Amino acid sequence: MGQLRINAAAPNLVNLCIDHLSDGEYSGRIYHKYVKDPLPFNESGQMIAILDKFFDEINYPQASTKYRTFQKKKKGQDVASVRYQEEKKQIQTAEDILQSRGKEATFILHVQYRQNSTWQGKLTWLEEEDEELFSSVLELLKLLDSAIFMEEA
Repeated sequence: MGQLRINAAAPNLVNLCIDHLSDGEYSGRIYHKYVKDPLPFNESGQMIAILDKFFDEINYPQASTKYRTFQKKKKGQDVASVRYQEEKKQIQTAEDILQSRGKEATFILHVQYRQNSTWQGKLTWLEEEDEELFSSVLELLKLLDSAIFMEEA
């Protein structure tokens, strides 16, 4: 296979280590540059929620839309106001986070854009040395499923 191109300078580079497969779901660990210990997840929905919160915390990539909620705005809160967000400090290098491997599979995720209330970017499957672009979270999940549950098909 060809040489994989991973953007080690990307502030939001993520290593997805898939450790367990069960009934069409998977669980594992998430590594990124801003935490020392991995973030565990028990299913794909939880994985997406953790990653979305991470992207919001580092404000990269910037979301092009704000989610609607049922929570009421606090009195005096202005929708257009932007709060200062302290810049997060990276405590690991890309090389550090790329060292870990999942028991079942390992993927490097680079979300380049968050437009139209979804994500666009590149998913790299390390074991197979293959990479695919995706244009939505649903497409990302389908790529993960097609790789992880490949033997079952």
